[in-house]
Amino acid sequence: MKLTTLVLNPWQRIIYVAVLLVALLPSVALAAYCSLRDPILAIRSLYPDVTQHRSIVRPVDQKIREQISQRLPFTLHFNEIGKHTLYLASKGAEPLGFVQARSELSEWGMIELAWAINPDLTVEGLDFQRCRSNECSEKLKSTMQSLLKGRSFYEILPLISEDGFSLSVEAKTLLPEQHSISLTILRSALKTLAVTELAWADVIVEIALLSENRPGE
Repeated sequence: MKLTTLVLNPWQRIIYVAVLLVALLPSVALAAYCSLRDPILAIRSLYPDVTQHRSIVRPVDQKIREQISQRLPFTLHFNEIGKHTLYLASKGAEPLGFVQARSELSEWGMIELAWAINPDLTVEGLDFQRCRSNECSEKLKSTMQSLLKGRSFYEILPLISEDGFSLSVEAKTLLPEQHSISLTILRSALKTLAVTELAWADVIVEIALLSENRPGE
């Protein structure tokens, strides 16, 4: 079998390299954005009483992706597979909760959300790290936090349609003003809670035991 060597002129080489770089951009972007831009600032914003934090890096692999697809009508993008970081925020020896960043693709480009998660795997709060849409306002953040605060995965799931591509009737009733980004936030909350439970199960158990054994509890 004769192998043919492809010979490119200088301009063709430039175009070829440019095409390769464009093809790699989504995976590079998602890998970079699935982390807190400024961990200290983000964690203090979500947990004002925090005095210390530690980061726990875990792989989010194809197995976890498949498990999420069994729980949701959508799953992680292939580019979201890789190493992710969960931050444990504490006040002294008392665990306050977890913080995890997630990047979501939208019609406005990449949206980065920082999620605060309670030790019992309910939502504590959220913050926008990066968003180019005018919809990412303090008002919307406050509205979504009021809706999601204290809710678990299975309490948030009824807020999206069965196919996962629209708000449910319940969500439309609870949200007086519906924004297209509201669905993105709900989907992100569901993925964040599911990933946290599946990838850091041992950490969740450890923190739960510490909370149970605290003096005065």
